[in-house]
Amino acid sequence: MQDDATTAAPTGFTPDTWAAFARDGILVVHDVLDAAQVDALTAAVTAQKDPTAMNVVELHERFTELIDHPAHTGFVYDVYGEMLKLLRSEYFKRPPGQAIRNKWHYDGPRALPFEVFSPNLPLRIKVGYWLTPLPREDRGNLVYVPGSHHRPYLETYHTHEPHPDERQLLVRPGALTLMWGGLWHRVAENLGDTTRLNVFLEYGPSWIVTSDRNRSDPDWIASLTRNRRIIMRDYDHPNSNVKLFDSDVPLYHRRPDEPDPQEGRYGDHVPPALRKRSTWTERHGTV
Repeated sequence: MQDDATTAAPTGFTPDTWAAFARDGILVVHDVLDAAQVDALTAAVTAQKDPTAMNVVELHERFTELIDHPAHTGFVYDVYGEMLKLLRSEYFKRPPGQAIRNKWHYDGPRALPFEVFSPNLPLRIKVGYWLTPLPREDRGNLVYVPGSHHRPYLETYHTHEPHPDERQLLVRPGALTLMWGGLWHRVAENLGDTTRLNVFLEYGPSWIVTSDRNRSDPDWIASLTRNRRIIMRDYDHPNSNVKLFDSDVPLYHRRPDEPDPQEGRYGDHVPPALRKRSTWTERHGTV
């Protein structure tokens, strides 16, 4: 295993960006990848033979690097803190004229959705990296209804019927999106002449089950840096996702300008993994 020193958490939400995310269920951050990074990820996606695949972080080193990419990891760490876990990773190639594509749905369980348990916070956040230009509608765009992440029913569910409140995502290559797991969305037709390429990673707390793997390849896990290994949560026993190893805490040091109100409440006899650490969302009163 490659080991590295624990560092401060990357930059994440501000009160304004959290307010927008909580209101709309989606946050768009433009130009987080430069042209060289976009080209490298594009090459990694196009090198894959299948139009889509899951657990892609094990397929190519460019995907592996996204596990803890600083452009997005601070955001998901702000919500899930020390129990941050990668639940799913996938890429998509959506060519012109593709007939079979996602209908209106939300991510996660349908019969008993996540929002029943956590109406104020997402139990899954989908991170998207966009690699091809989407300057106009009907280019295989993500279509979504802003603010629909707390709506248990959508009248157009499981269809491609247009919704009066829908929007299509328009972005440049290198854009990042964060999507609340319960946001209603679908995929538009691709009437252009370019195949839409992107990579998705979904995160949640470690006690939520993964949806793209049971275990990872042990040699691959052994090759990861400390933070990436922890975020993959490849434990021998499932209860380790609930009660963390001392060696896996802290995942990140607290940012120097954000004191934790829990500090000083525990005696030295309490191991770090058993101590409550407040997340950014708790400290900023968003829960």
